[in-house]
Amino acid sequence: MTRPWMEDRTNADGSTTIKMKRACNSCGQRLGDVTDTEMALAVNGLPLPDVRKECPACAPTAPEPACRPMSIVAGDALCLEVECDHDLEDGAEYCDEVAEETICATHSEITNVDEIVHAEPWPCKHTKAVTA
Repeated sequence: MTRPWMEDRTNADGSTTIKMKRACNSCGQRLGDVTDTEMALAVNGLPLPDVRKECPACAPTAPEPACRPMSIVAGDALCLEVECDHDLEDGAEYCDEVAEETICATHSEITNVDEIVHAEPWPCKHTKAVTA
């Protein structure tokens, strides 16, 4: 799959609008535009997915990306924002309808507004987990 490549654009006021590019995590070759998931991971200080399989130079010898666990809190949006009408126990951050879960960050989809569109359960069945 080839990534889109949006060119830099000069605006009427002379400023430039750019689209951030993703580079191969092995050789550094620019591959195309970053995805919403990659941007969300970076903004939240989480590791970016391994993209060596997308790189023309590295793909033939690149291993499958390792699965990485990520802890999340899951539940109704109002409960997550502490805007629900459920009773909170003293000192609780969330109501009892919010749960902590672990998902596979490698195979889950996260939007640029931190919404998890698809959460792949942990332990992931795609590849081996990171052991280090």
